[in-house]
Amino acid sequence: MTGFPGKPDLDTVTGIVTYSDTPPVGKFECSNPLVNQLQSNIVWGQRGNFLAVPTDCPQRDERLGWMGDAQIFVRTATYNMDVSRFFTKWCQDVEDAQRPDGSFTDVSPFVCCGSGTAAWGDAGVICPWTIYRVYGDTRILERHYDAGAKWIAYLTSHSENLLRPAQGYGDWLSIAADTPKDVLATAYFGLSTKIMANMAKVLGRDADAARYEDLFGQIKAAFNKAYVTDGVRIKGNTQTDYVLSLAFDLLAPEQRPAAAKHLVEDIAAKGDHLSTGFVGVGHLTPTLTREGYVDVAYKLLLQETFPGWLYSVKNGATTILERWDGWTK
Repeated sequence: MTGFPGKPDLDTVTGIVTYSDTPPVGKFECSNPLVNQLQSNIVWGQRGNFLAVPTDCPQRDERLGWMGDAQIFVRTATYNMDVSRFFTKWCQDVEDAQRPDGSFTDVSPFVCCGSGTAAWGDAGVICPWTIYRVYGDTRILERHYDAGAKWIAYLTSHSENLLRPAQGYGDWLSIAADTPKDVLATAYFGLSTKIMANMAKVLGRDADAARYEDLFGQIKAAFNKAYVTDGVRIKGNTQTDYVLSLAFDLLAPEQRPAAAKHLVEDIAAKGDHLSTGFVGVGHLTPTLTREGYVDVAYKLLLQETFPGWLYSVKNGATTILERWDGWTK
C-alpha cells in the first residue's frame, strides 16, 4: 500500500468478495471441527474460482477455464451452490471453443494450450450430463448433444483399436504415483461414450443409444485386453488405475472385488494415504464407499498427515490448495 498517511491497521482496508451469482443451496456441518473447516475451504475455493468461468486457481494472473478441473469439481459445486445458470453459460463457451475436428479444448474459452486431451476435453460431455442429472433440465443435453457426438467421433478416429494414445497431463499433481496416460485416456474414452449413450436415451434417440452402448462395450473389451492382467492387476498398478476402472464400469462384475482390494491394499501400504492427482481424487472416496470400504474412505477423509485432506487444514489453509504439496512443513 502506498500513499496512506499513517500506519494501516486491520480496519484500513475492506475486502469485497466477488464471484458469480450462485446462491448457496447446501450446508454441511458435523462434530469434527477440522472437517467443518475443510468444507469451509471447499466453499471458499468455489467462490474464488467461479467468476464467469470455472477457473483452476484465482491467486495468479492465469485464471483460465481449465476443463479438467471443471469436470472433476462440477458435482461437488452443485451441492454447495445453485450453479445451473453458471454452467449453462459456460457449457456454451465450451462448445464455442470446440475445434473443427471435434476436439474439445483444454481451456474454455479457448485462449491457449491444446485440445483433445483426456479428462480435460471430456468435460464437454461430463458437465452437461452432470447439470442435467442435478437439475433435470433436458435443454442442456439437446443444446450440446451434437458437440458431444463430434467429440466421440474425434476420440474414435484418434485411437488405435479403440485404445487412446498416451498424451495430455495424466493424473495431474499425483503424489508418488504414475498412472499410465494411455490407461487414463482410454478410461475416459469409455466414460464419455457411456455418457453419450445415456444422453441419447434421455432424448429418445434410441438408435444412437444402442450404437454408443455397443461402442462402450468394445472399448471396455479393448481396455481389459490391453491393460488388465491375471488377478485384475491394471497397468500402472496405481490408486487412480483402480478407481477409474471401477468408477467408469470398465470391469466385469466378477472383477470388481479384486480391483477394489488392490486399491485398498495400496492405500494401506502408503500408511492410509492417497496418491491420486486430481483426475483420480474426485472418484476415490465415492468408489471406496460403493465397493464396501466405507471405513477406508473415512480414514482418507480424516487423514491429518501429508498427503491428506486435513493436512492443509491443520496448517492454516482457508481454501483448497492447488496441489497436495502446495505448502508443506
